Amino acid sequence: MDVMNNNTLIEKKSTTCAEKRANTTFEDKETKRLKTDNDHVDIAPRPPPQSPKKRLQLNGKPKHNKDLNFVYGNYKNYYGKRILDKEFHDIRLDILGSQPEMFRQKQLLDIGCNSGHLSIQIARKFGVKSLVGLDIDRSLVKDAQTTINQLKGQTDTGAGHGFPHNIRFVQGNYVLEDDVLLEIERPQFDVILCLSVTKWIHLNFCDAGLKQAFRRIYHQLRPGGKLILEPQSIDGYKRRKKLSKNEIKKNLRSVRLARFP
Repeated sequence: MDVMNNNTLIEKKSTTCAEKRANTTFEDKETKRLKTDNDHVDIAPRPPPQSPKKRLQLNGKPKHNKDLNFVYGNYKNYYGKRILDKEFHDIRLDILGSQPEMFRQKQLLDIGCNSGHLSIQIARKFGVKSLVGLDIDRSLVKDAQTTINQLKGQTDTGAGHGFPHNIRFVQGNYVLEDDVLLEIERPQFDVILCLSVTKWIHLNFCDAGLKQAFRRIYHQLRPGGKLILEPQSIDGYKRRKKLSKNEIKKNLRSVRLARFP
């Protein structure tokens, strides 16, 4: 009985497989063939679950040209790394100090003030009435304002005796979006400082931007007011043409107010 049963089972199985083969369509065969052909492909193991931030970093950080951060000359360590309790001295202070009466009890604007070290020293050394520092870089303005707040705190405790309180730093582009905005300018400063800034205005906003900046200075100065200008040499223009891929290079070719050797 056992043998007969086994034979019967084998026969049933064989019949069943034959029926399945007969009922297999061409598409089923083609699918099996494709699966067989792909059996040799090595499939990379899936990485373990990771946060979105880590997944973005799997291929490494993209290369970044640090110079592109400073297309306006807004270098982070322009004055070097200094601590507030150390004496800061800029040789330009010696030149400005030859005419201290130009600043005493006067209202000043410092265009392109960077982190504000020189602006603060001018205010302290020459007893200005007020000073506004302007820079296009928000982080530098924040650093300058933090320094001011610390120094004012020292004044309140007696450590910074004689420090002028009417000093503030603001973020903004001195070059206006449209010349029509010059019509609302009014005289408000006795002295305007523009130290090592004209090259960056020129490279980024071309001749038109530089001309507009000088017109704005003229409108903002009171009668008898002074512009203290520190221009940059022509050689420095070409050294900065790689700061912003094609933009600075393109602007440099369009400049007509400066002559290049």
